[in-house]
Amino acid sequence: MAKTLSFTDTSPQTVKIGDTTTSFSLICGNDNVATDLTKATSITVKLGNASGYLKSATVDPASLTDPTTGQVTVNFNADLMTSLTAGSYSIEVWVVDSTGTSIYPSDGSTGFTITNNIQSTNGSVITTITFDDFVAAMNKAASTIAKGDKGDKGNTGDTGPQGPIGPTGLQGPQGIKGDKGDPGIVDNASLTVAPAFVDLKAQVDNSAVGTNLLLGTSKTLNTVNNAIGWNTGIPQHLANITTINSDTPYTARTHISQASYDMKIQISWKDASGVQYRASDSTVSAGTSDYSTWTGTITAGSTIQYVTLVFAASQSTASSFSYCETKLERGSQATDWSPNPSEVLTQSDYAKIKAAIVALGGSLS
Repeated sequence: MAKTLSFTDTSPQTVKIGDTTTSFSLICGNDNVATDLTKATSITVKLGNASGYLKSATVDPASLTDPTTGQVTVNFNADLMTSLTAGSYSIEVWVVDSTGTSIYPSDGSTGFTITNNIQSTNGSVITTITFDDFVAAMNKAASTIAKGDKGDKGNTGDTGPQGPIGPTGLQGPQGIKGDKGDPGIVDNASLTVAPAFVDLKAQVDNSAVGTNLLLGTSKTLNTVNNAIGWNTGIPQHLANITTINSDTPYTARTHISQASYDMKIQISWKDASGVQYRASDSTVSAGTSDYSTWTGTITAGSTIQYVTLVFAASQSTASSFSYCETKLERGSQATDWSPNPSEVLTQSDYAKIKAAIVALGGSLS
């Protein structure tokens, strides 16, 4: 029996950027016959586009006006609309009850559209450039700047003895022009000690709430195979932060999908004396998909080491699971995933660097 997901006859299927009052009404069904959601323990609405999963929102089963009709209402509030741009999207509804997890629809996904409002412009979208792209562009720019020194000027010949109309001595020949220097090369080592990048690292180390302090994270689902024990085989994401100067609250969060066993996020740090601490919090139950979040205060002098995922209990049988949107940030409130600032360069920053290269006599296309 195929699971279906359709809009009600009166439901909109389009929402504009900035509109935080529109609601979609969807009907979960089996072969287009409404599903009874009376026994549902959790309902999660997941959004995605051509690139994959993007974000999700929970619906309280107690808020359903008539669970027997299979109708679920999705409110496109400010939290859900944040970071979504104009385009085509897909939507799924995940329902958990005593029998397991049901995903509507079972074949493909149901589509909807986000459109620009009258104030939307292409210029509002910030393009990002990867670090490797930046280094390649800087190498190209450096090759256009001549760095050779000009040769010494030749000496002027002596002036003849003064007479009533004595002739002036001949001028000596001009020195030979020096060879052009080799083009400069920009590499990772030289960039990381450049003042601009030192300033950037300082900004990351002292980041405001919302900045992701972890390296190598992604909003695309990453599948881990053959995980066993507590966390053997599970990647660790390193924190791009120096020693903490004062007692500070931090929040770590990740999205876990379809694990065979209960799982949760874990953070590790060492205090000023070198004592290692590991802390975990909310658990995502086996077979479900949700966020696991930890919030706590890390004391002054500590150094954050990494954030990872662990099983709620040590497992003797290897299993697989998927995860994404791993993030560590200052503060006690989890915000939407974003990459670490050192891993992207905004188009605005790139334009400033391009202007500096031109001012030095180079070019950058």
